[in-house]
Order: sequence, then C-alpha cells, then structure tokens
Amino acid sequence: MKIKRSVVIILSCTMLLSGCSLINRNKVSINLPDNAQSYTSIYDEDTGDITIKTNGKTYSYFGTIGDTMPATSVRDCLGYLDGDKNTRICTLTEDPNDNYIMVKNVNGIMEQPQFFRAMDTRNRDIFTPSYIEPLGFECWGSSAVHYEMAAASVALHIMTEGVKNVGYEVLINGESTFSGGVGYASGKVIKRGELFIIEITEFECGENIKKGEAFNVEIHFSVTDANDEVHEAEGIYYRDMMLGAYCNGLELRQDDQSGYYIRNI
Repeated sequence: MKIKRSVVIILSCTMLLSGCSLINRNKVSINLPDNAQSYTSIYDEDTGDITIKTNGKTYSYFGTIGDTMPATSVRDCLGYLDGDKNTRICTLTEDPNDNYIMVKNVNGIMEQPQFFRAMDTRNRDIFTPSYIEPLGFECWGSSAVHYEMAAASVALHIMTEGVKNVGYEVLINGESTFSGGVGYASGKVIKRGELFIIEITEFECGENIKKGEAFNVEIHFSVTDANDEVHEAEGIYYRDMMLGAYCNGLELRQDDQSGYYIRNI
C-alpha cells in the first residue's frame, strides 16, 4: 500500500518503538568532519517531498532501517542538517554510487536512521544495502530495489599439491580495482581438485564499469606454498565479461620448468 510522507515524522520527532529499538542495536559512531557543512532540507507542499541536496544530487526521503546496520556501513559524514549539529548526513560504505544518504540524530536515544534516495533513480531497479527498508512512499512509484549484488564469477580449480593460498589482483578495464585470496580458513594445504569461486561484484567495480555493458577482466595470481613461500604464477586470466557471467575453466597447475602457472581449459 502506498503512503504519503509527513514532514513531522521525518526530521523532527523521536520515534518510540515497542520492545527493543532497532537503533539501540546499531551503535554507529558518526563524527563531524572539520569545517562541517550545514545542509538545508526543503519541503515541497505540492508533492509532500522533503529533499536534501548534496554531492550534486537531490535526495528524497525513502525508508528506514529494517535490519542490523554494521558500524562500518558509515563511510563519510558530510555535515549536519538544518543547523542542528546532532542531525548528521552520511554516505554508506555498501553504496559506492551514492544512491542513498543516511540522516541520523546522534543525540536521540530512540532515533532511527532515515534513508534518502537520489531522485534520479526513480523508476529504476538499483542495488540497495540490505538494512534499508523502503516505506512505500507514493512518489517513488515503481522504483525498485534489489539486495543481492550482481557479480561476474570465475571458477578456479586447484590442480596441484602443496598450496595454502592463491592470491589474486583484479584489473577492470586496465585499472587495478581490488585484490584478494582463496584458501582454507584453517590455513591448511588445499586439497588437489578443490574449486574456488572468485567474484567480481558491482560494488568492487565501482565506477570502472557501466551497468549493462561488458568490461575487461584481467586477473594476476600468486601462490603461497606449504612452507609459506610466495611465488608468482605464470599466466593471467584475461576476458571480457558482464555482471552475471560465469567462467568455469581456470586451473592452477605446477611443473618442474614453469613452476606454478594458470591454465585456461
């Protein structure tokens, strides 16, 4: 059911919940930056929209918190709202495209975070951090959300003995984007034939890709052996991919001449 927003519930009142308050489970530290900027909320009497302009975008009230929000989810504090230094505006770690901002009063015992969505995303299906719960405001209409981050996946088969970890560096369209590694959490040697999946997510690609378009993936590998010595693996993974694609054909092998090497099958 669509509902209309009210200026009263958005910025000025303390929300009291029966039982345990959601925000009490989210002890998020938000420190004002040096020379913090004050932003002004704008209320449109015709549409009922409350908007905030920042970072070249206009945001409108969208939702509240629906799940536990990790403290690490606050990326940056941009400033404060309507002259109240306790009401702070933040960007979110899980939202690299800044489709959302969070507004929170750090002095309110029962105050919930409030999430504003960029108005240029109306009528679009966009990735939304899992803790944001849409409130179904009428102005958002068919603007959809999805909570699973789209990814391109590369399957790596370990076809040799004595390997503890395989490290990798991922370049997207020629730009070094992120690095990681695969192996057992116990640190034990990986069994021959073990399969690991390397995921290249929309979040990790950030601005290096355009949604709906193919992008070039280049992966370089290193190997940590049973003696904790690190070796560069010969060969790279190089292919154009799209989010949602799956490649099942990469092997790590070893021989006396080449040492560790990557083989496409």
